[in-house]
Amino acid sequence: MPSVAIVATSADLLKDHPTGAWSEEITGPFYVFKDKKVDVTFFSVKGGKVPIDAGSLSENFVTENDKRFEQDDGPKLLETTRALGDLKADDFDCVFFAGGHGTVVDFPDACGAIASEFYAKGKVVGAVCHGPTALYNATKTKDGVEEALVKGMQVAGFTDKEEEQVGLLKLVDDTPESKMKKLGAEHSCGEPWTPHAVRDGTLVTGQNPQSSVKTAELCLEALGN
Repeated sequence: MPSVAIVATSADLLKDHPTGAWSEEITGPFYVFKDKKVDVTFFSVKGGKVPIDAGSLSENFVTENDKRFEQDDGPKLLETTRALGDLKADDFDCVFFAGGHGTVVDFPDACGAIASEFYAKGKVVGAVCHGPTALYNATKTKDGVEEALVKGMQVAGFTDKEEEQVGLLKLVDDTPESKMKKLGAEHSCGEPWTPHAVRDGTLVTGQNPQSSVKTAELCLEALGN
C-alpha cells in the first residue's frame, strides 16, 4: 500500500492577517488518497493542531470534501499531527504540501530540506496553491551542480492575479508564480480559480484550492496507482 505524508502549516498569522491552512487543500487530497486505499499521515511544521483558515470553511468556500471530513471526525486528526522534524523520506512514497497563506510564513525555511530529500530519492513531491512555498529553498543536483529543485521544470502555483484578487499581494514577498519564475521554473496557469495542475516526473504542483483534487490525482498517477 502506498503511503503519503500530507504536510500543513503551523502558522495562523501572516503579519497581522489571520490565516492558516486552507481546508480543501487538506481534505480534497486526503479523500483522493484514502479512496484509493493509500495510507495517509498528517504532519505540520511544529506538530500538534493545524490552524485552519476560517475563510476556507465559510459558506462561500466550504467544499463537499470539507463537509465529509467534518462528518468523519477528520478534524480530530488535525489536532495531533506529527512534527515535520519526524518526517523521514524513507518511510513514505509521497509528500504532499497543502497550502493556505500560513505556509508563506513557515514553509520556505522549514520544508526545503525534506522536499529535496524526497525528490532526490525518487519519491513523489506534491504541492498545491501556496504549498509550493515548500519548494522555494528545495534543491537538486544536476551534472554535479546544486540548483533550485524547480529550475527548468513545469510547475504551477497560486498566481499573481489570484493574490491580487484576494487582496494579500502586499503581504507576501513573492507569490508562488513569481518565485517559481525567479527560480527558473516553467510556470503555467489556468484562469483564476479554475483547476490547473501539472506533473513533471515526480514533481506535481497545482494552482489554487480548486486544483487540490487534480493535484492529488496526478500524485497518484506518479505513484503508478
